[in-house]
Amino acid sequence: MEKEKTFLQIDQLIQNIDQFKCEPLFTDERNKRQNKIFSLFSGENEILKKLSHLIAYSQNANSEMVEQVLKSGNFDAAFLNFKIDEVVKLNPCDIAEEHWNSIQGIRQQAKLFHIVSLARKIKNIGLFTEILNDNQIPKTIGNEGDIVQFWTGFDQLLKILKGNKIPFFQSTTSLLHLLLDLGYDCVKPDLVVMKVAKKLTIVESVTGDKNFRKTVRFIQEYAIDRKIRPSVVDFYFLIDEGQMGARKFVRQEFYQSKF
Repeated sequence: MEKEKTFLQIDQLIQNIDQFKCEPLFTDERNKRQNKIFSLFSGENEILKKLSHLIAYSQNANSEMVEQVLKSGNFDAAFLNFKIDEVVKLNPCDIAEEHWNSIQGIRQQAKLFHIVSLARKIKNIGLFTEILNDNQIPKTIGNEGDIVQFWTGFDQLLKILKGNKIPFFQSTTSLLHLLLDLGYDCVKPDLVVMKVAKKLTIVESVTGDKNFRKTVRFIQEYAIDRKIRPSVVDFYFLIDEGQMGARKFVRQEFYQSKF
């Protein structure tokens, strides 16, 4: 069967990577992904911080550079530690003028505008914490029925975000990135993941909403069959294609042997 054949190819991809692990870094990250538990948002400040950090990583920014910016604390400082009542008053041009030198690893100044706009949208909606906490998406998936419910709930939440014109989170990829980051059983179908999906013939093209969804669903099916979290499969895909933030988890011989 074609699906099982691809499952075996993913097994092989995982086995190949496991031979080049940089320990304890590799196992720490894998365990963190395998054991991550969904937790509810406590309020709008936390939501704004989480979504702003994801915006920082968006639009093919160098993941390694973004990680360094976030770890430095400069990004949070530029947005007054995401106190939403303060962020709504900020002028993105002032943020750029005062802080760009220390946060330019996020790649595009337009993101500053989007984050301030996001804060204002969240403030205007008023019930955004409830919208994100009370969705109909299963927190974990264990069978085919859960996968069906995942995508039903996903589309309902996406419709709400589009209806409220929430900046940056009106697309399949960005919402999946948020859900992955929160601990849901899915992956973000970014270009790196899609390249692996195409290589494995899960899809024929790395672009298009239909292909994004097909890839994520396939990984969910594999994860259930192999009793592994989709985020762990995502981890291996990122390493396999050499995402900048993932290369540190394996010895460089892995990439020398591949390319």
